[in-house]
Amino acid sequence: MRKAILGLVLATGVTGAACAGDYVVVGSTDPSVRPGLELNAGQRVALSAGQTLRLINASGEVTTLRGGPEGAVAPRAGAPADPTRLAQFRMLIDPPPTSKTFGGRRSGVCPDPATLVSLDQILVVQSGGCTTEAKAALDAYVAAH
Repeated sequence: MRKAILGLVLATGVTGAACAGDYVVVGSTDPSVRPGLELNAGQRVALSAGQTLRLINASGEVTTLRGGPEGAVAPRAGAPADPTRLAQFRMLIDPPPTSKTFGGRRSGVCPDPATLVSLDQILVVQSGGCTTEAKAALDAYVAAH
């Protein structure tokens, strides 16, 4: 019985770790690969020659992949995966459909996106309800890196 429970706990832990990606696609010239998609380190992507993907990892490192005859492969993870942080990036890059809500932002005035220079600042502003400004700041961050 103990072995069965231990096996179940280990399988659940491994499955949970496998679900967390190492990268989030922030830009793509290939219409079949949409921004917001999570990729694991070493994962092969069907990316034809001339197409590119831009990826971001949990630490904010931006990587560009270029397609070739056999596609492209996501690089080894340089930073440990942080599923919470990657989920925040994914929400900024590919937000879910929204419905109209009243009083959604409670934090007052949103800052100018140009003043948000670190990923931590961008994510704090996002969590404060200033999603549009956070998205603009993340786009500028990715373009600069």
